[in-house]
Amino acid sequence: MADAFNSGVIRARTARGGIERSGTATLQRGAWPAFSRCRIGASAIFSPPRNDPGACTWGRRSWLAACLAVMLAVVLTGCRVPQIDRTYGKRRGAEGEASVNGTAVLARMFELAGHEVRTRSYLSPRADDFDVIVWFPDDFQPPGEEPQEFLEEWLYRGRGRTLIYVGRDYDAAIVYWESVLTNAPPEQSVEILRRLAQARAEHAQARAVMPQAAECRWFQVRRAGTPVGTGRRGETPATLQGPGADAGPFRSSTLVGGVATLEPRKEPVLDVFDERLDAETWLSTDGVPLVWRIASPAWSEGQIIVVHNGSFLLNLPLVEHEHRTLAGKLIEACGSARQKVMFLESEAPGVTVFEEEPGTKYPTGFEAFTVWPLNAILLHFIVLGMIILACRWTVFGRPRELPRPPVSDFGRHIEALGELLARTQDHAYAESRLAEYHRQTATDRPLSESPQAGRPRASGGE
Repeated sequence: MADAFNSGVIRARTARGGIERSGTATLQRGAWPAFSRCRIGASAIFSPPRNDPGACTWGRRSWLAACLAVMLAVVLTGCRVPQIDRTYGKRRGAEGEASVNGTAVLARMFELAGHEVRTRSYLSPRADDFDVIVWFPDDFQPPGEEPQEFLEEWLYRGRGRTLIYVGRDYDAAIVYWESVLTNAPPEQSVEILRRLAQARAEHAQARAVMPQAAECRWFQVRRAGTPVGTGRRGETPATLQGPGADAGPFRSSTLVGGVATLEPRKEPVLDVFDERLDAETWLSTDGVPLVWRIASPAWSEGQIIVVHNGSFLLNLPLVEHEHRTLAGKLIEACGSARQKVMFLESEAPGVTVFEEEPGTKYPTGFEAFTVWPLNAILLHFIVLGMIILACRWTVFGRPRELPRPPVSDFGRHIEALGELLARTQDHAYAESRLAEYHRQTATDRPLSESPQAGRPRASGGE
């Protein structure tokens, strides 16, 4: 199943080709799988591939736009083929979700198991809302004293909580280029070998900060050498032991072990509550512990599961069916009920711990009353403003009702009629009503008041 899936991934996620600098090999279309150009996720692993011939059909305009974009990219990047995404320990984001070293697939497996998954980059009191914390630190140093105390108190405050800590000493990009090299044409082997050597050099440079010997209450770190792989490509087939293993040889292509860089503590250790920590090997191969469980009487059935590294939990390793089986057993160890899971992402020099939830204390402006002499000046301005408001809006004396306007005032009747005529917005209608009013008032006047009554008549003899 895993082999068929891998061959399907290689056919579906091949690079469209690129041009390298002068003197390097040309990568032809369909020659090597471009992991960085696809979005790897649990849907790509657990869902059947799409066989829609029209899904990738472009029109002529789309092809023209694509050609122009490729030409522009070649000019801007200096004819370089983009590298794969190697961001470590990220679940979301433009860089990280599709990374070979990402955690999107594992988070999707938690969701498919019925759990609710969230992502955080710090520790705060809001962690009490979660039942499981999965921590992929991008740091070769062991966790500091402050996060250890916080997480042990977090286990103490709840019941049946689980912390999964995954060591850093693994880079899936090396395994990616090694798997590509086995099926690559001879003309592309030079370029693939160059990228493989570059990935190994970058990982060795990052690993150089690992201390020769360091320890915390959960495990000890020692830089004992370069880890080697076991499995089908190892020197001998790996056999897993422990409660999380099945009987028989482990048929995965790669499982990093052999040289221990992260291992359980040899001597008894006390937690922050002065209780003894009991370590139990949950999964091992050839005598090398890969996963172990730490428990304490003060944690109310809580546990810490320490994973040697991410060689079977990151995005690219989870392509293997055997790795998904181990990851599924690790999820089952967290509990079968629906739980809230937090993926904790951190980088060197360690995760940030907040005593109060960040963002809850917004500035209100009252802090100015604690600064001298600004507080005294503000108090004077406040008193002056209150006096001004009292002078302008305060009613002096007893309130009394103002007299109503008389209803016999004929001028108010004229004003009301004018307002009614103005509301009609009809000028001709208003003029006609005024003309009618003048006509009626003119006929009602007595003859003595008529304008023609007082006018002298012209004598006919004059």
